[in-house]
Amino acid sequence: MSVMSDLIERGAVPEGYKVEVFDGRVIMTPQSPEQDWTVSDVKDAVKAAGIARERVFGDVLITFPGENDAAPDLTIIGFDAERRKNSYSCVDVLAVVEVPSEPEDEKDYVRNVRKYGRFGIDVYMIADPFKQAVTLMSEPHAAGYGRVLEIPYGEPVSFTLATGERVKVDTSTFPVRDAQEG
Repeated sequence: MSVMSDLIERGAVPEGYKVEVFDGRVIMTPQSPEQDWTVSDVKDAVKAAGIARERVFGDVLITFPGENDAAPDLTIIGFDAERRKNSYSCVDVLAVVEVPSEPEDEKDYVRNVRKYGRFGIDVYMIADPFKQAVTLMSEPHAAGYGRVLEIPYGEPVSFTLATGERVKVDTSTFPVRDAQEG
């Protein structure tokens, strides 16, 4: 059992906090209102695309064999994903959305890019309230992603899942944050 799984099983994660393990350290971060609102807007877009709520969730443990597990801000899984207690395997993940909690967040922009790409997660979207832009990545490979688009807030963002389902996200309602607040 991983440290993350143990914390979740014991109910040791305080409400409103996100817990992740990186390089052997447990990191607890409170979620900002901007993170919550952005994730909510993306969930609405996913729901509008006809994707069942059972395939979409936030802050749920995703296991990565031989690596630190993660609890992305938003995860979309495949039709046949197999639940393992309170987690899913990364092989079942079709897309991940992260909202950085601080400007130029290394976890989201470097470590997660490498990990999600290496494990073949088809779509990785970073909705950054500090940059006021979405970074949309696809074509995963061993070192990250082959295709990276940066789209300013206010423009629509679209992506197609491996299942053929197409999601269109209106970013005009995404909240912004001053980098000095990070």
